[in-house]
Amino acid sequence: MLVTSVLLNTSSHEAVVRAGGEEYLITEADLNDICIAEGDYLTEEQFELLSARADRLACIKAAFSALSYSDMSSGKLVSKLSRKFGKELSQEVADLLSERGYINDAELAKRYASDYYNFRRWGPSRIRSELYSRRFRSEDISEALSEIETADHTENIEHLITAKYDAALLSDPDIRRRAAAYVYRCGYDSSDIYEVIARICQE
Repeated sequence: MLVTSVLLNTSSHEAVVRAGGEEYLITEADLNDICIAEGDYLTEEQFELLSARADRLACIKAAFSALSYSDMSSGKLVSKLSRKFGKELSQEVADLLSERGYINDAELAKRYASDYYNFRRWGPSRIRSELYSRRFRSEDISEALSEIETADHTENIEHLITAKYDAALLSDPDIRRRAAAYVYRCGYDSSDIYEVIARICQE
């Protein structure tokens, strides 16, 4: 396959290689590594390297684009990238970005957990479920929840109940059951919920 042109952008350190009627965007380092020049005939090995390096750079660019819209775990990023680039390459790119500090699953999981607990008033089990859905690893989730799980949840539970139900109506058993069910769905233990409801009813 003949290389009809090689256009190097020295500012971005990227090169567009045109061969076989197709264009391949690769890094300048990859260009030097594969040893491609205009007018060359590519060997099968060179062509395979050219295609692989172009796919890798495209995957890296897609990863940065995805992260520019919102923070996400490496697992979530792999899931997103895999739709176009396949799981193996997507995992390789996610690992690369993690190594270089662009993704920090442990810190991101802690930030999400803190926001869910302090602003949405979610309890540990709801937060754990949400972090799993965002494809965080089990060890990062456990670490993110370590302080939250041992905290006193009274304030959060009371806030959820009183924001949705009139305290005076909690004397009605049906209202109490509905209030408890609601807070349970928010991620708190039944024993903690009924303890707070009993205290509210006594006030």
